[in-house]
Amino acid sequence: MVKIGKGLKIFILSIVFITVLVCVLGRNASVLREKEGTTMHRLFTKFERDSLDTIFVGTSHQFCSISPDILFYDYGINSFMMASSAQTVPMTYYAIMEAIEYQHPKTIIFEALYCANDFRELEPGMSHMFFDGMPNCKAKRLALNDLVDPKEHIYYYFDLGFYHSRWKEVTEEDFKPVENSERNTFFSDQIQYNWDIPMVDKSEKEPMPEEMKKYLDMIIELCKENDVELIMYVAPYNSLYDDDYTRQNLFYMQRVFNWIEEYVEPKGIPFHNLFYELDAIGLNGTTDWMDSQHCNYAGQEKITRYMVEKGYIK
Repeated sequence: MVKIGKGLKIFILSIVFITVLVCVLGRNASVLREKEGTTMHRLFTKFERDSLDTIFVGTSHQFCSISPDILFYDYGINSFMMASSAQTVPMTYYAIMEAIEYQHPKTIIFEALYCANDFRELEPGMSHMFFDGMPNCKAKRLALNDLVDPKEHIYYYFDLGFYHSRWKEVTEEDFKPVENSERNTFFSDQIQYNWDIPMVDKSEKEPMPEEMKKYLDMIIELCKENDVELIMYVAPYNSLYDDDYTRQNLFYMQRVFNWIEEYVEPKGIPFHNLFYELDAIGLNGTTDWMDSQHCNYAGQEKITRYMVEKGYIK
């Protein structure tokens, strides 16, 4: 019988201890962190490299408006949803970089809501929803260096340090994974009445924030350099409340969308402003909305099928 030296025994026990510790900490982190972003990246990296043709990026307005499942099962369009809540234009740039690094899709479809907002980065809780679960790739490293205080980087590579204080808030739901489809299709059967969407004339325009224009130009150049077709669109939505203040903000954003369309189309980038196609889409205020800003599954299906039938998604 071979005797194990004391030094080797200590070394083996140390390796076992560290392995168990890493597994425990990893499990704790998966329970404590927000699930949305983690689920997206986990599902995305399951696909064989270079197997997806179309990637969707943008905010919640994107994933509430388009169903990759309908696109795949009804139209044979092989796509994935990489949009995330409050995804800023700089974040979208790095999401596209990640998409190209892992999949090199033929087409990127960008829902352009946040082009009208001057948000470069978000408070840490929302930023973690984008970064958590993101593989340690070039896109993540560059994004953190660009968008996050260097002193906070450790909490994005080892996010238990950020979430450790959440243990008092943990519920049974934290132990359950988000049940999105493999293509990260969002589903909501919640229904809320949505009043008629007010509109500005399409001739009214206002420049987008300069910092966001810089990142939009970077997105255009990144897609061009990698021979990826970029398509932009705006999903329709209403003012947050039925009052004059939020209605004026909606009018401002519509003027920015009109400006963006005029800016990108000479560059060969299609821009589909669905605010001006509401009647053709046929959205119903009593059945198709989750809230004033987002469609439920019924509205999502209408927009998805409309985009295909119009040739906006090919």
